[in-house]
Order: sequence, then structure tokens, then C-alpha cells
Amino acid sequence: MPDKYLEKRIHRAYGWMKYGRIKMLLVYLVICVLMIGIVSLFLGNPFPHKETIFPLLFRKNVFGFSVWDSGWLYTGITEYLYLMVTGCVIALVLAFLWLCGVSGGKLAGLDRILLKQCDVKKYMDAMNYAVDYGRGLKLQGFQESVFLLMQQRMVCAWIAGGKLEESRRFLTGEWRGKKNSNVYKQTVRTLELSEAYVSRDAERFHMLLQRAGRRFRKQKLLTARGLFLEQKYEQAAMCLQSYKGENTYHEVLRQYLLGKCLHKMENKKMAEECMEYVSVHGNTMLCQKKAQEWLLNNQENDG
Repeated sequence: MPDKYLEKRIHRAYGWMKYGRIKMLLVYLVICVLMIGIVSLFLGNPFPHKETIFPLLFRKNVFGFSVWDSGWLYTGITEYLYLMVTGCVIALVLAFLWLCGVSGGKLAGLDRILLKQCDVKKYMDAMNYAVDYGRGLKLQGFQESVFLLMQQRMVCAWIAGGKLEESRRFLTGEWRGKKNSNVYKQTVRTLELSEAYVSRDAERFHMLLQRAGRRFRKQKLLTARGLFLEQKYEQAAMCLQSYKGENTYHEVLRQYLLGKCLHKMENKKMAEECMEYVSVHGNTMLCQKKAQEWLLNNQENDG
């Protein structure tokens, strides 16, 4: 079970999206009002109204008459409908992005447990609780989207913790939601790549990576893993040395694989530096324990 603070964060993540559609509609209306206000600064009153015109000035007496102005909003709808529709679509997109940004920020706070603290065990407990909590809810609004993302994160946490069989069983028989969604497909692909890497099946790993989307093929860590399985250690090391992990978690994974490559290349000094980094920053990651074992064995051999 996660601590009370994490429980509250999970509850808020679901609670925020319970009335997500209403919040998005309100933000949409606010954006529309702001857009109308900005345009009105240049085009005047947007609504139908009377205007008094003073065309004559005779002996300090002003003679004028009133005319009916339909307002630029009516004119825009009747004559420039495509511009009005474009403005409405832009407002809708902005409202949706705002909702996604707020929701993503709440989930990002949970992801920091893994990405910044590298605490796989704590992250796994949090995601297990998040999925169990979601199962007990009558999902409303955009809560179903939150639940799908929680399921994805739970499986990724299991993969990080080495629970590949449990991940496979969950995706096969317990996943709630459409299995043709991008979230599900990406999660399955992540698991398949992890299974191929753990089983050291270089051919299958290469095939899966080629079939995966661009998002996977752009990840240099996956490219380096494929090269490592093919025993191309120098190429894998060059690939790993060409970038730095975007967060602590991915940097630990990079350092560990780089250390393994350098060990195969018999560069023990640099390999030791990599393993020391993993040992210090790995927290509860699986590779942290393996790095400590490597350092211990290396010290014994030197002794």
C-alpha cells in the first residue's frame, strides 16, 4: 500500500477528471469570450445595436440620425462562416490541451517516483493501488482515460520490476478497455521488447523494434540493447555515449548497459565508473543490485 500522500494524489487524479467534460466546456466558453473581446477591440461591438451618426454641423447645432448595426459577430456568421468555425475549433483545441495539461501534471507527479527517485517498488505499489481504486469506481467523464493510463503505468512498473509473466497475464485477460487503442498497443510492444531482451533473443528483438512505431525506434537505449544482443559491443557503447538519459531512471539504465558493454570490451575502469553510478542512484531498480554484485566480484578479482 502507498502512503497517505500518494493515495490522496491518486484520488485527486481521478476526482479531477470526474467532471472533466464540464470543466473543458467552461474553459472553452471562457476562451471564446476572450477571443470575442480581443476581436472587438478592433471591430467594435459584436452584437446588434443602434449607432447614432452626426453628419451635419450647423451653427453649433449637431444634426444626427440613428442606424441599425448588426455587429461583426452576425456579419462573421453570415459572410465569413469559415473564420468563425476556425475560431471555435481553435478554442476547443486549447480547452482540450488545458485539460490534458492539468491531468498530465497530476500523473507526472506520480511518475517522478520512478523517473526521479528510481524507486520501482514504491511506484509499483502506487500503481497497483491506483488500478484497484479505479476498478472500484463508477467511472464518469474522463475518468476512464485516467484508468487506462494507470493500467499502462502499472504494467510498466511490473516490467521495471521484472514481473514479465504477471504483465503478460494482465494484458491478456485483465485489461479493461479497448485493446485496439494506442495505449494498449504501446504497452504490449513495451512488454514484448522486454521479453525478447531478457530472453536474449536478438532476432526477435530486432524484428519487434523494426515493427514498432517511430516512438520506439527513436529511443537510443532500445537501439543499444539490440546491438548488445547481437554482441556488437563497441557499436552499442558508441550509441550509449552519444546521449544522456532524460531523467535519472533512464540515465541509470543507460549507465548500466554501457557498463556491461565496457566490461565485454575489457575496459574495466570505465565499466566500474558506470556500475558505481548505478549502485548510487539505482535505488530499488533491479540493475542496482546487479551493479553492486558486479562491483563486489570485481573487487574480489582485483584482490
